[in-house]
Amino acid sequence: MKAVLDVGQFVSAVINPRGHPAQIIQAWHKGDFELVTSFPILEDLRRVLFYPHISKRHRLSEGEIHVFVDSMALAATVTAGDLEVDAVDDDPSDNKILFCAAEGEVDYIVASDEHLTKLGTFSGISIVPPRRFLEILGERSKGKTGRG
Repeated sequence: MKAVLDVGQFVSAVINPRGHPAQIIQAWHKGDFELVTSFPILEDLRRVLFYPHISKRHRLSEGEIHVFVDSMALAATVTAGDLEVDAVDDDPSDNKILFCAAEGEVDYIVASDEHLTKLGTFSGISIVPPRRFLEILGERSKGKTGRG
């Protein structure tokens, strides 16, 4: 199973290591799903992590921010960025999430961003909040073990 996370999921995971987004990152590290991202998403993440009001909350150094984002680029599947879509009129910057998802042929987009969640689906890809994605991972895990 493959998923794209919106930038807010990464930011939330850094700020709150016990929250749902952090649990999703941990599930990815365990190999429960394949994380797909793109360089535009990663550069947006890098930019957001440097916002003063965000950096006050995560307290990462400049070097730690670069290591975090660069490690995502190395460990995740990064799409080529050749596809473009224009589906989010209210916030065109969210389109990068959608074209990454379409290009990476993912199963889910995990988002808290209202511009994305109100779409519900995009090109047959379900857009789900982090809690629901964790439920899906749990259901999948039960199915693999044969317990239920």
